[in-house]
Amino acid sequence: MKKWTMTITAILLLVMITSGYAKTDEKTNEVTHIIDVLKDSGATPDKWTMYFRGQTGFTSKGLGYVKKAEELKRNYPEFNWAVTEDEPGHYKMTGLFERNDIGVREKITVITYPQKEQSASYFIYAVEGLVNANQNWKEIQNLIDSRVEQSIGGNPKIFSCVTGTYGDKMVVDLYSQANELVRAFSGVPVEELKEETFVSLSAYTEQWEQAIYTGHQHKMNLQVALRSEGLGSGTTVTIGTPIITSEY
Repeated sequence: MKKWTMTITAILLLVMITSGYAKTDEKTNEVTHIIDVLKDSGATPDKWTMYFRGQTGFTSKGLGYVKKAEELKRNYPEFNWAVTEDEPGHYKMTGLFERNDIGVREKITVITYPQKEQSASYFIYAVEGLVNANQNWKEIQNLIDSRVEQSIGGNPKIFSCVTGTYGDKMVVDLYSQANELVRAFSGVPVEELKEETFVSLSAYTEQWEQAIYTGHQHKMNLQVALRSEGLGSGTTVTIGTPIITSEY
């Protein structure tokens, strides 16, 4: 069976945003809304993630990247940093920080690559946490607001995702359940993928402002994916807005 995945880097590089930027409080509200919908459907929400992407500009080749790395370490001293070079001139710098005080993990990924006679860089900021009843969304929102202001300012394009599971004792018709979840958001399906153990629905809902165009030029801002793990193993569910940006 072919495993369908979407990588964060490719999506955030290639996807074209067609609507306005979403405010961070709107995005945290979207995450909590998705969590509530999953609970109402009988699923157990497990994990949530939010991402945004920004440009760090151009630097000179060679030493320019070193200076940029030093600047990041100064700006984010609490992060643990690691650097890899996939091929000459192509660097990936990753920083991780566990925020135990509010139960989240922050991750910054900076990609640098040659662009003519310079090096171009962009970064992806991600914050993720396990779903629990004691989550303080106000503190999480304040954290994201501070990172946005520190990194790029304004209201960025933010991608949100929540994963969950249906227990092994619950019989789930993947396609019917996916459509039921879309309807819970007052969404209208625009594209679909159906396999024996996997279903993905792309949809559009007027509840959320941010949206993208699909490959067939349909406007969408909601994606629902369900995968059966086999008899007696339950079903995983992933919901993303405006698109799923993690492996599913």
